[in-house]
Amino acid sequence: MNTLKDKRITVTGGTGLVGSHLVAELLCAGCTVRMLVRDIKRQQLLHRTLERMGVSSFYDRIEFRETALNNPYALREAVEGTDVLFHCAAQVSFDPERSDEIIVANTELATHVVNACLDSGVGLLVHVSSVATLGPARPGEKLVDETCIPDSLVGLSAYSVSKFYAENIVRRGALQGLRTVVVNPSIVIGEGDWKSGSSQLIAFGAHGNFFYTKGVKGYVDVRDVARATVLLAEVPEAVGQRYILSAENLPFKAFFSIVAETAGRRLPRICIGTRALNLAAAAERELRRVTRHKQLLSESILSSAVSSSYYSNEKVLRTLDFEFTPVQETLRRVTRAYLEEKKR
Repeated sequence: MNTLKDKRITVTGGTGLVGSHLVAELLCAGCTVRMLVRDIKRQQLLHRTLERMGVSSFYDRIEFRETALNNPYALREAVEGTDVLFHCAAQVSFDPERSDEIIVANTELATHVVNACLDSGVGLLVHVSSVATLGPARPGEKLVDETCIPDSLVGLSAYSVSKFYAENIVRRGALQGLRTVVVNPSIVIGEGDWKSGSSQLIAFGAHGNFFYTKGVKGYVDVRDVARATVLLAEVPEAVGQRYILSAENLPFKAFFSIVAETAGRRLPRICIGTRALNLAAAAERELRRVTRHKQLLSESILSSAVSSSYYSNEKVLRTLDFEFTPVQETLRRVTRAYLEEKKR
């Protein structure tokens, strides 16, 4: 197994949930990290993560490069000399009004990163994608694995489409000689921005709600995502492969029950089906005509709320000596972190 300690490491998206924990993991492994950031002042989540993970004393091993990732010339210069580039940067939004923007932004971002890696001779690109790029399980099978591809992109969220396109661009880079590893995390649970992304699920559940939907989804601890991603970058046989990173598949009822119980709130008791969700969406559309508030119940969100997806983590477990954190343990830790921050 190779070691990253003596490699020249570059990270995009290092101020986000996954990226900040990846930087913490790299610092813990003794690496020096070059971070490409759009705004060098936006480091609040990074600082909180480094402190929580006990590596804030290694902050001086981070080199910040304020770089517009959609500027191919600046990006090419910024990645010059890189041995391993971890690409975590992406725009995340499920607002239907931003659909075109999300698809264009994430596709363009992947294009510039892959081109910069090829032009600058980057040794390895580790691309953080999502299970949102995967298709359903094969007929007669329950688990989705790395070989499952969507039959169609119709009905998928703009975020899913953008990540699908981004992965295709990474594959194009691989065909042109770029060494790549792709990771596909399921829903990532961690101490992030409680008003955006998957961390919103914790904030929602911690308030206690009577209702839940029938869906089942895969979940993974953000710390496990960071640890597994770093380990895969050190394994030669991982090059050219993609890996699902998912600890467990859990019904929404169980997910929100664990969060609510940890927060000392009421547990969800009433199952909401497709019909009730459609009625709520129709009511929201009428409300938007008057108030013009942001749409929350998009078609893709409604579909996800009642659908069940079960993910296999067998491939990564075969490749690495790895053990995922139980989801219940992760949910309790992150919920307690949310409650502590609410007190401040």
